[in-house]
Amino acid sequence: MIRLNAATRITLGIVCSMLGILMAANYFGLIPDQEKLVTSGRAQIVESLAFASAPIIEAGELHKLQAVMEALVNRHDQLISLGVRRPDGKLVTAAGPHAKTWPDDLGGRSNERFMQVTLSAQNQTKWGSLEVAFTPLRSDGLLGQLQTRMTPLLIFCGAVGFFSFRWFLTMVLRNLDPNQAIPRRVREALDILSEGLMIVGLNERILLANKAAEVMTGFDIEKMTGVKASALPFHRLAGDPESRMPWQIALSEQQPVANTMMALESDDGSSRIFRVNCSPLVGNDGKHRGVMVTLDDVTLLEQNKIELRAARDEAEAANKAKSDFLANMSHEIRNPMNAIVGFTDILRHGMEENETKRREYLNTIHASGTHLVGLINDILDLSKIESGRMELEICECRPCQLINEVVNVLQMKAHEQNLMLEQAVEGTIPAVIHSDPTRLRQILMNLVGNAIKFTNQGGVRIVVDSRQADGRSQIRFRVIDTGIGMTEDQCGRIFEEFVQADNSVTRRFGGTGLGLAISKRLTEALGGEINVTSVPGEGTTFAFTVDTGDINDVEQIDDEAASRTLASGLKHSRENIRLQRFRPARVLVTDDTPANRQLVSLVLRNAGLTVEEAENGMQAVNQASAADFDLILMDMQMPVMDGFTATRKLRQQGLQAPIVALTANVMQSDRERCEAAGCSGFLSKPIDIDRLLATLAEFLPVDDSEPAPASETNLLSTDRSADVAAAVSNQEHADPITNADQITASATEQADTTRADSGAGLEEGQETTSLPETQPASAASGRSRLHSTLPMEVPEFLEIVAQFAQGLPAMMDDFQAAWQERDFNQLRELAHKLKGTGGTVGFADFTTPSLRLQQLAANQSEDGIPEVLDELEELASRIHVPGVETSEQLAITT
Repeated sequence: MIRLNAATRITLGIVCSMLGILMAANYFGLIPDQEKLVTSGRAQIVESLAFASAPIIEAGELHKLQAVMEALVNRHDQLISLGVRRPDGKLVTAAGPHAKTWPDDLGGRSNERFMQVTLSAQNQTKWGSLEVAFTPLRSDGLLGQLQTRMTPLLIFCGAVGFFSFRWFLTMVLRNLDPNQAIPRRVREALDILSEGLMIVGLNERILLANKAAEVMTGFDIEKMTGVKASALPFHRLAGDPESRMPWQIALSEQQPVANTMMALESDDGSSRIFRVNCSPLVGNDGKHRGVMVTLDDVTLLEQNKIELRAARDEAEAANKAKSDFLANMSHEIRNPMNAIVGFTDILRHGMEENETKRREYLNTIHASGTHLVGLINDILDLSKIESGRMELEICECRPCQLINEVVNVLQMKAHEQNLMLEQAVEGTIPAVIHSDPTRLRQILMNLVGNAIKFTNQGGVRIVVDSRQADGRSQIRFRVIDTGIGMTEDQCGRIFEEFVQADNSVTRRFGGTGLGLAISKRLTEALGGEINVTSVPGEGTTFAFTVDTGDINDVEQIDDEAASRTLASGLKHSRENIRLQRFRPARVLVTDDTPANRQLVSLVLRNAGLTVEEAENGMQAVNQASAADFDLILMDMQMPVMDGFTATRKLRQQGLQAPIVALTANVMQSDRERCEAAGCSGFLSKPIDIDRLLATLAEFLPVDDSEPAPASETNLLSTDRSADVAAAVSNQEHADPITNADQITASATEQADTTRADSGAGLEEGQETTSLPETQPASAASGRSRLHSTLPMEVPEFLEIVAQFAQGLPAMMDDFQAAWQERDFNQLRELAHKLKGTGGTVGFADFTTPSLRLQQLAANQSEDGIPEVLDELEELASRIHVPGVETSEQLAITT
């Protein structure tokens, strides 16, 4: 039952009285009746028409009457039809749809819509009747009643009267001061309370407030009185599902409302928190008259709770994000490690003598190592761990190439289980799409790895095709296996985190249960979806789609073309470094480390370029100002003047030539800093010859002519060029970790190949034996020796490694001196230099401890530095340079 307050009841009473007066006036005819006027006018028209029609009928000229009637119907919108009917009921003539319109049960009566008049001859005999049908004045039924002239008048007067009188009464009540009705002693008693108190009436207006409420809310008592309580800037705390104010609930339900937490916004933007309690007030007659509202300020207490809760949630979210991320990485590292360990063991034990196969194994090891380095870089990105976000890098990528890389990585695992691992293209697909190749490879690695893991016999097939979805071009990958299969219930749960098919599968096959959940999120992030179909005992098919981006101008390839493209790509990757030559151009190599300058200069000179060198940024600025260079390679951390300052100075002087940054720092912030300084490109250390030449090819003209016949003395124009490039380019990402096993195996195989080709690179009396599979223990330390992964048979590389080894004792002394003086800046610079140079000359073991020392020095943390320095000293003591270890120029302990 709806309860109305006093003001509303009074207003309704006044309005009802006013409407009764209007209805009485209409009954006595004081209000003009428009329908009667229209009906009277219609009757006069019918009478006039009957009078004019009688002579025509007597004359028997009904055709003239027919024409007149049709003209009237066509001219007047209110006329529907006309007809002349004989006394026997026969319709003599008519205009309009009279036969259908005229009712049969009308008799001799007429109304406002259907009117009939008797037609008589001169002898006063009844000849017939004239019938006229008009349009209705209003609709039939209830709608017709609402269309009468009184209905709109009553509605209008009722609405206007209600709101007018309601507003008038509200203004009167608002100006009444209820405080005057409260005795003074009562007000004083209320004012001494420390609790805020308000009396709210049935209309939600504040009738009374004490001083404590005034202080708490900041509103004057006089201004609060008569104002709706909901007009105060109170609101419920975030997360509260209830939207009504507590006094509204107490008024509507007539029940107390306790311990409701509310926030009150102040004019300065701050917020205070109150505990609000509401109790209904009952009059002497037993009826509810309002509600008493009490306010307790609990701002400090609630803020402490909120902060503690937020800190707890943040810590839990960060911990979950870290756990999920580390579990993800653990899952993703396994598959590429299988390829690295497996192919490395094959090469170490000399199990493959075919040169082409050995190079394919090395390419697979390199691709797997590259994938691992990418995962490690993700682990080091603390912002991703804290936020749980995974950013996409959309770029051009080749689907068939990605599939081939996944097959190469997982081929050995499939062979170990006697499974076939195949790939195919159905129909045609775009040769190039726009997606994130790393994430796409990650999805394929998860699905194919799982398929192999859960398949005992038969094989796994990767099928790719094109499709359209919601007007977008997509490419679909299907991983089809002949494995153990799953039930429908298992398929419904398989994409949940930490979920596998069942406990027995977990015990039998292991795993974290994250792979498919990760794949689902990545697929959705790439604009597609993933699903699974399976039959227990027969096999499973995982299918996922990703958006391709704009492929209007992209070549479409079929299965045969995809096979040719892959074969061509493999051949090109093996021969690219050997065929890469440049047209004559001058390059300035700037680096404070002689070994780095010497290595880069050696590569560039053999690629057909003229090279000059500079030791620091100041020399680079002076040389570039005095002569024209087509390109400058600029180390970014150097003494005297660093690369950032040198690059800015050259750009300010108007230098337009490309400047390519060469640095051991590979974070995105370092790349952005180099670009801001004016660099045109970015290269990381240790130096990757493939990437070095590919980057220079973006700025310098390439020599497309046929290569000249190879000579034994031309390092990079012979078959040894690929060996040298592979030995140096053992990792795609320079920082922070290099796979030492991969480097050693790769260098060993390449060195053996180089020795087999030619021994002319060795000086007379040098050792010509190949590197042993197991390095001999050092007599001094009992530990294995460290050998450079560069081919020592090449004199130029031998010289570079020798110079590094010769300068290493002095660098170790500099480390100790800087540590004794607690010169953290010097320690950081030395560690940075050793990190890049050690990997460049083939001693990757220095990379990780150097990076750790650089980070400790940057944080000025003394804990751990002595241990790292001891580790570097121990590594330096194990360096061995074959063939020159007895030379007086190499005072290295062996």
